[in-house]
Amino acid sequence: MRRTATGVVTHEPEPDGSTGHIVLCGLDELGLRTLEELRRLGEHVVVIARAPDEEFAYHARSLGARIVDGSYRDESVLHRANVSAAAAMVITEDDDVGNLHAALAAQDLNPHLRIGMRMFNVELGRRVRPMFRNCTILDPSAIAAPAFVSAALREPWEQTIEVAGRKLVVRQSPRDNPDVLLALARVSDNGSAELFPSGQDEVLCLTTAPTALPQSEHSGEDGGRRFRTPRRVRALWDVLATADRRLQYLGLLIFGMASLSTLVFSAFAGLSLVDALYFTTAIITTIGFGDINLRDAPAPLKLYGIVFMLIGAAVLAVLYAFITDILVGARLARQSGMLPRHIRDHVVVCGLGTIGYRVVEQLSRMRVPVVAAELQEAGAFVPAARALGVPILFANASLTETLEALRLNEARCLIISTDDDVANLETALNARALNPDLRIVLRLFHPDFAARVERTFDIHMSRSPSALAAPAFAAAAEGERVLGTVPLGLQALIFFVARVELGSDAVGRTIAMLEQETETRVVIRTSGGRQTWLPSGTDTLSVGQDLVIVATREGLARVLACAETSRHHEGEGET
Repeated sequence: MRRTATGVVTHEPEPDGSTGHIVLCGLDELGLRTLEELRRLGEHVVVIARAPDEEFAYHARSLGARIVDGSYRDESVLHRANVSAAAAMVITEDDDVGNLHAALAAQDLNPHLRIGMRMFNVELGRRVRPMFRNCTILDPSAIAAPAFVSAALREPWEQTIEVAGRKLVVRQSPRDNPDVLLALARVSDNGSAELFPSGQDEVLCLTTAPTALPQSEHSGEDGGRRFRTPRRVRALWDVLATADRRLQYLGLLIFGMASLSTLVFSAFAGLSLVDALYFTTAIITTIGFGDINLRDAPAPLKLYGIVFMLIGAAVLAVLYAFITDILVGARLARQSGMLPRHIRDHVVVCGLGTIGYRVVEQLSRMRVPVVAAELQEAGAFVPAARALGVPILFANASLTETLEALRLNEARCLIISTDDDVANLETALNARALNPDLRIVLRLFHPDFAARVERTFDIHMSRSPSALAAPAFAAAAEGERVLGTVPLGLQALIFFVARVELGSDAVGRTIAMLEQETETRVVIRTSGGRQTWLPSGTDTLSVGQDLVIVATREGLARVLACAETSRHHEGEGET
């Protein structure tokens, strides 16, 4: 019973007697997937959601979760969810400020609470992190975006993942390839996977990327210069190759005129090659310092000089006009949403939500040509995308006319990342009709539906962002840290960090025993600050060691189950 500010007495449900449970704030797509992960780990979950979607609420109750209706920022609602006795709270709402408010309120009620908080603003997350005793700040769009980018730019079953400061690649490869660190899975056509297979045939492997090692390890102190210079040359060549055709032809004309005139003045005016080139440049640019002239030259050479001056001045004027036209045209195109006239081999991103913007951001950082299509001109991430120099077409991407305007026939890939599954599927099918050979990466909510669409409609990759990010949120609630998630047919492989703690069932066992009982593989063992990659199966696990483990969701649950004894002993000690 509770008395409101107006004196009206209301009845509120009292918190149940649950302790050590997990409070989940939010029941959207990510919240539901996180709930599934937590229930798979055997956790008791209380969900806080205001007027949740009926289908999501039904699914949550069928999973055994108790739903508390109300605002997750309200202290009375947190009290009804018994936050003071909870082990962890996971916040998946798409509201950075609201999430921060709820996390601070929950920490006041339970200072020892583990918190996993969703936050899109990376800089804000970095600054508020020290305000909490035990908080993991996660951006689901940043977790999912690399899978979309890898699917767009690379061959199937190839994804980059960073492990302990090294960039590794998950890709199809023969096991005897010297770059292979670990054979991960053999995936069948129906989406099922055989984990950690034996044999020497081609399977999905964890391999070293060409840029995995620091430059100092394979190039010396000046090795960076040797590697940077070719990249600069290639970047300059890319700019010239993609420039306006008129500018390319004019540049070739100027180069030819300058070369011919340098040879003519060197041969018939008695100038050295350097002086002849200097004189030629002075004529073309109409500077005419007068230090070199044709006053005493033969008549034919003077006539050649006159013609060269007239042509040079005209070509220079045309050059300035072309440059002005390109600069002004590019600015007008950016403001009006028109695409650059000669863009090709680009990636098209449909939808500038959180996922779409993170994908565009990463592609821009990689200097990959990218254009975007967005329905709402007032979208939250439109200004940020424009600041990156990304052309944006404001139109319905599912329409054939819009797809034609995005020049799919010359595109490298199409990434469809709106939050409407029906519109995404319609866009993909229309794009496939326009360009049967186009690589298409599709965002869909349900991972099983995504896998079936991928096989049935010949979509290269279908991704569920919530399914990619949910394991990281569930692991944060358990006190573990997820490094990355790799889609694997109807499943997923998770790279995560786990610590061997006092009282854990893993203490005293060998790595081979842990791998066999949990169906996982240990990639790195860190002990005393020293890293051991692919440690021997006979190595014994001891307290304080950090392990980087690759596992399925079921394997993650088994590893976490080994830590339950540790937590149980800790609870007894506190009692």
